[in-house]
Amino acid sequence: MKVRALLLLVGVLPVSTLAQEVRVRLYSAHPLQTLNIVATDGQLHWKACVNCTEQTDHDLAIKVPENSAPDDIVDAAEKSPGKEFFISGTYRLQPQSGAIFDAHYPLYIAERPNGLVVIGTMPVEDYVAHVLMAESGDFRGREALKAMAVAVRTYAEHFRNQHGAEGFDFCDTTHCQVFYESEVSERIASISESTKGEVLSYNGKIASTYYHQDCGGTVAAASEAWSHVSEPYLILHKDPYCTTEGGFKWQATLTHDQIDKALHASGLQAPENWHGIEVRERSESGRASVVSFSGGNPPSYRLSASTLRYAVDRSYGWNNIRSNWFEVRSAGGKFIFSGRGAGHGVGLCQAGAEEMAREGKSYREILSFYYPGTQVSSPGSENWEKRSDEHFDLISTNSDSDSKILPVAEKILREDEYNVGWEISSRVKLQVFPSLDSYRNTTGQPGWVAASTRAQTMRLQPIEELRKRSILESTLRHELYHLLIEAHAAPKTPVWYREGLVLYFSNPNAADSLASLMSADEIERILRHGDSREKMEKAYLSAQMLVANLIQQHGKQTVLKWLSDGLPATVVRNASKSSSAPAQN
Repeated sequence: MKVRALLLLVGVLPVSTLAQEVRVRLYSAHPLQTLNIVATDGQLHWKACVNCTEQTDHDLAIKVPENSAPDDIVDAAEKSPGKEFFISGTYRLQPQSGAIFDAHYPLYIAERPNGLVVIGTMPVEDYVAHVLMAESGDFRGREALKAMAVAVRTYAEHFRNQHGAEGFDFCDTTHCQVFYESEVSERIASISESTKGEVLSYNGKIASTYYHQDCGGTVAAASEAWSHVSEPYLILHKDPYCTTEGGFKWQATLTHDQIDKALHASGLQAPENWHGIEVRERSESGRASVVSFSGGNPPSYRLSASTLRYAVDRSYGWNNIRSNWFEVRSAGGKFIFSGRGAGHGVGLCQAGAEEMAREGKSYREILSFYYPGTQVSSPGSENWEKRSDEHFDLISTNSDSDSKILPVAEKILREDEYNVGWEISSRVKLQVFPSLDSYRNTTGQPGWVAASTRAQTMRLQPIEELRKRSILESTLRHELYHLLIEAHAAPKTPVWYREGLVLYFSNPNAADSLASLMSADEIERILRHGDSREKMEKAYLSAQMLVANLIQQHGKQTVLKWLSDGLPATVVRNASKSSSAPAQN
């Protein structure tokens, strides 16, 4: 017999204060040998050390000394910089190659043997605008851009001081976030301003908002890309938006020598005289995780697919092996990599976000889809408290009052588990919002949707609002059935079937109020992509009636078993033709 855990107050979980400035290393991919700095308004103010006397000039020309140390002692020399410059004013950076950059940020420049180190200290909102311009400046959808702006700002806050040992927060390359060293467009500047200060949080902590270009139809769990990263909002899930227009497919052809040279440049050594490459292991999402080189000495050499991809792309460009979702074959002495998607596949998919925006989804809905369970927060937003019992973690701004929901949820969970014969395998987070506006703004859901569940997080309108409408217990029952059904659903189980099961078990005695049913195909389209409230409600009721009819014909246990085993072809065909409501007993 299970013993109910005591109710515990874990404490207040405020969103941390956001950084006001970040330090960005500019021109870091190809360190400059010379840099001209020209005042565009007034004079440059500069000094050679923090406590040195300040000087003024109209322009400065800084270059690496001709007698710099050779490459083999660069690492040691990095610790002992040559001349240093602390610069302020309004200026134009004019490198011998690379983008011309107008700015007014305090600059630190150090002469190093392998090039100049140029670090600008700028307001975080300026950083967001420049990254947004670089990472998604060609986006068409305003809501997709707003989602990206929040993701970029959150990334900057979460990973601030990523290069702290080197004296700055971020580089300007894909290692951190790409920084656009040129003028930001008015459109991008307005998007950044419209989301100013907004970040994503999870349980009161700033989220890890990884993003990528194209997931190929399936978003990867964070652990697939980085074994040390495991967040409940960076999970494996299907992305129907990414592939709406067919998806992104690519092909790259590489020679034996090119692959050898790329591995060598990354400090790796493939077997001598190898002649074959094959994918040996795949991740849960289907991406290649391990490849092997065969036919050499030693006869088999295993390497992570990511290591191979990064080695090749660093050497020959990031438009070669675009993702880990690939097959590889040999032909005519060359190796042909064929794949789909672009990037690591974790977090927000930019292609999918664009499609969601095109279909009318808000930026909050986009963020909720790609980072389930997170919420949009800003400085000064509510403090969240956490309380726990046997199966639930309650996240609320008023835990003393809202904790009354916990025994109700425990009772309903036991009833739901008994009814389907399954048990919840992990803890459930109940997040209760303090107001309807807070709920709508965070979840992106309209007010008539009482709750939404993603992963193991159930997000609810204010308790008093649900009680006033006499739907508190029915809402909890519905969402808990969601968790039970989703936990046992095979990846390709249709949405209409999953939703129909939830609705049937939540209220099996619902009256037949439809003269005709939508087909399963029409239900699927509406539930996946949304529509008017009237059509959404009809689609849900149609799904419920279809499932009720199946249970009437085949029995509850058989219909539940199809959830994991797959729907029989005859059931799929018949559901696709449905046009009349099932007969009542």
